[in-house]
Order: sequence, then structure tokens, then C-alpha cells
Amino acid sequence: MHKFLFFLFLPFVALAEETDIPIKLYCFYTPQFQSIYERYFLPSIQDSLTVVCKEFPQDCPTSLFKSPGWEKTMLHKLEFLIEAIQENWNRVFLYSDIDLIFLKPALETILFHLQGRDFVIQQGWPSTGICAGFFAMRGNERTLKWFSQAHDLFQKGICSDDQTALQLALRKFLTNDLSWTFLPSEQFSNGRKVLKNILENRGMYSKDSEISLDPSIVLFHANCCLGLENKTHFLEKVQKEYNLRLK
Repeated sequence: MHKFLFFLFLPFVALAEETDIPIKLYCFYTPQFQSIYERYFLPSIQDSLTVVCKEFPQDCPTSLFKSPGWEKTMLHKLEFLIEAIQENWNRVFLYSDIDLIFLKPALETILFHLQGRDFVIQQGWPSTGICAGFFAMRGNERTLKWFSQAHDLFQKGICSDDQTALQLALRKFLTNDLSWTFLPSEQFSNGRKVLKNILENRGMYSKDSEISLDPSIVLFHANCCLGLENKTHFLEKVQKEYNLRLK
């Protein structure tokens, strides 16, 4: 009986140990997206985190997915995160895209799912794919190898974006090396997850899209949405819907 209670208690011991360490949250923006960072992302953080934010140059004039210059920004992102892994050796850190809002305190839930793993990550689309826009990770040899492999694939033109490069490196080279899992998709929702009809506009958000929020939602990521104006509208719609549920 005592042995059973000991193992049952282990996750909570690990959680306490993690929260005793100041945890850094890494993010970046380009000048066009500074308003989203300052108006939506930063004020939404409800945990005691050290925010490490970097401003990247506006290499992509339109800031649209895969438009000219976009790949250069994504290469900067991978290099930024390789630095984050090295800066947090044997420690946990978070990364988040800034087109995201926290709707509840998130850290305790994230660390519960991380436990002894190398990383936990938001679910992408399709559901078997990762979303490189939000994760918690340990800085170690395995995660450094993963991101270094992805950077190499992207830089050589084998992959066209950071997320595809990370997915390929994970699947092709590191499947058995890394211990990881998805964060629950209802709690850590991406843009498609909240759309009532995911086939609407091929799963991309538009201003007339209807949404549905799971009651357990912790954060919302306005991906699957093109352009600053649409992202702003998407974030506002989700925030308004969530606030209405609280009344």
C-alpha cells in the first residue's frame, strides 16, 4: 500500500520541483505583429513566467504564410529556439507564437503533462501532426539534436517551413530517441479545433466563421488564419465568447 502511494505521489513531487525553478517563456514578433503581442498575448499570461521576447526584422513584408521572406523568419525562429535549448540546459522552458491568448493559468497543467518527458506540444492538423506554435521542452542533447536536424533540413531546402522540418526530423530520425506527447487538444486549442465546421473555407478562419469553445479550454492559438486583421478578429471573437461563458 505504501509503495503504491509513493508512485502515485511521484508526479506531484516532479511538479513541485519544476515550479520551484523560474521558467522562461520564449516568443518573438516582427514589427507588423507587435500590436498583437502587446494587446493580446502579453496581457493574457496568468502564470509567473519570465518572458523572453525577441523582435525579428520584417523580412516578410506581408507577414503572410509562405509569402516571400516568410521562410527567412522561420529560419530565425529555429535558430532562436536552438539558443533557448542551450540557455536552458537540463531545465524546462516554454515557447509560444504570439497569435495566442491564455484563457486560464496554464503552467501547472503543462507541467503535469510534461512530467519526465523531453517535450509536450500542441496538436496540429491533421491530428497526428505537431504544431510548432506552442510547446514545453527540456534543454538536453535529444531536443538539441531534434532542432539541429530540423534546421539543417530547412536550410538545405528539403523542407519549406519550420513545422514541416521539425515533423520530418521527428518522424525520420528521432522517433525512438525523444519522449513526448501532445497537450490535450480541447484545452490547448488551435484555430481549426474551435471552428464549428472545419471544412469551411478549407479549415481556415474567416470573419463569418462560427466557433465553439470546449469548457476546459486553457489557451487558444489563432493559427489556421491568414493576415493580421483576421488574426485580430479571431482572437477577439474567442476572447469574447470565453468571457460570455464566465458570466
